[in-house]
Amino acid sequence: MRIASRYSALSGLIVAVVFTARAAVGLPSAWSYAEGRAAERAGRYAVAGPMIDRGAIGANRADALWRAGRTRLELWETLAASDRGGTAGADALRTSVERFLAGRVESPGSAWFVAALGDAYARRERGARIQRVPNLATLARGPWALVGDDGRIAIGLARAAIEREPSRSELRDQLVLVLESNGLHTEALEAMAESARVLPDFGAHPQFSVETLPRDLVETFWRASQALDPAEAPLLERVRFLLSLGQLGRRLGHLDEAEHDLRAALHTPASKISIAEVAFHLGLVLVDLGRPDEAEGMLARADREPVFRPGVAMTRARILAARGRWTEALDRLREARQLEPRELWVLLEFSLVAQRAKAWDQAEEALRWAILSHRNDPSPYLALVEMFLARGERESARRALDDYVRVFGVTQDAERMSRALTEPLDRAGR
Repeated sequence: MRIASRYSALSGLIVAVVFTARAAVGLPSAWSYAEGRAAERAGRYAVAGPMIDRGAIGANRADALWRAGRTRLELWETLAASDRGGTAGADALRTSVERFLAGRVESPGSAWFVAALGDAYARRERGARIQRVPNLATLARGPWALVGDDGRIAIGLARAAIEREPSRSELRDQLVLVLESNGLHTEALEAMAESARVLPDFGAHPQFSVETLPRDLVETFWRASQALDPAEAPLLERVRFLLSLGQLGRRLGHLDEAEHDLRAALHTPASKISIAEVAFHLGLVLVDLGRPDEAEGMLARADREPVFRPGVAMTRARILAARGRWTEALDRLREARQLEPRELWVLLEFSLVAQRAKAWDQAEEALRWAILSHRNDPSPYLALVEMFLARGERESARRALDDYVRVFGVTQDAERMSRALTEPLDRAGR
């Protein structure tokens, strides 16, 4: 019994030593990983990379390798954009690729390291493509002749990532973007249709934007989604599928089709909040179609859910403003401000309508509050300059412009505003 007791005590001591050793390694690495993530979120990529490297231990290893590669990739892009690439930029790019390759070894079945490697090659190709001067013979051979080795590797890796995880829309979206950036528009259109078929909800594709993508790419997404039966989109509820179709149709100006899809969604069994969302967007479509009285019924249904009340108030203000009823429109916007007191778009719209209603003090107050609430956004600063110009208060406009320049520097907007300030003087002198 005495021997067994000694072995038991020794085993317990060994276990304690092992766990203490693991804690001695694990706790600092976990702290380093967390600090690296915080630096990454703050855009301090040069600091973030080494700290995340130190956290690439245990359960965090695969994720840390991916993030360490991404931070170096962002650092390389930042250095290149500021013309400070050189050796530091080359080191960042090389380290990025090394981390992604190590991640592939760590997680050989994952598509994400393959996609990340493709992104690295795609970024390098973008930089080289700007400097490449094609000759007429090259142009005559078609768009593929203009794609460099890095671009071809990027496209191949993007396709390889899709083969590993074909149902992930993010990977398909990356292929669309890399094809488009390499001038392969026809191939990008085909890839966009496939992306829509995998997930026919444009809003669920964060890499896509109606404002930045060529219109025919967005049209292709919408038409490919419309061609699907809801049963072919098992990842989406029927109401979400129809709602997303209606939203994108409205953005593209296909108002009749958008109304049809949203009315179908309105009659689909769903939660109260989902139906309220459909009603809100159907109301927007009806406003765009010039049927504001019908729209009011939909807005009233949406207004039952608190989350849509600011949007409803804004839309009602828009209807009143279109009829020239500026004071009533301002009352609706005041409701929106009470519901969302710091929302920038509400404050800017309030100021514009207040100016039309000749409520200049209210317009100025809204913009000054917007500046206090959004110090790093230039739009309320510029709106304040424009408001003073519209009011004919040039000295106040000059002071507001000086405030803008102190925060954001001499930008194109500042130069435009400065010219606007001198125009009345020029005309008066002629």
